[in-house]
Amino acid sequence: MAAEFELQKALFLALDGLGLTVYDSAKQAANGGSDAAFPYVEVGAIVLAEFDTAYETGFDFVARIHTRSRSAAMKECKDIQSQIYARLHRGSLAVTGFNTILVQREASDVTRVADGSFHGVCEYRGLIEYAT
Repeated sequence: MAAEFELQKALFLALDGLGLTVYDSAKQAANGGSDAAFPYVEVGAIVLAEFDTAYETGFDFVARIHTRSRSAAMKECKDIQSQIYARLHRGSLAVTGFNTILVQREASDVTRVADGSFHGVCEYRGLIEYAT
């Protein structure tokens, strides 16, 4: 679907400006763990739903943004989430072929992983409509 691909590209471009490595799927080590250099960000699942009105055609979306850190505390993941918030919340994404109506964070969480690293997840909801 073109909308999902264009939205993913726009998220990558927005997050790339943070100075961190951005993946859609980080490299894995032979043991199944991450082989990527920490900290990093992953653009995860993007769920689209039709959002049409009598005059406009578009999509409601939820995008999951993952943050990964091997620091000694949750702070690094939370700092990265704050940077992402400043970049995306109530901002505008440059989605080719679409106008961005709204982007806002709905939830965020950070947990410790069994290997001692930290995994954060932020969910952003937004609306985009086809550009006319």
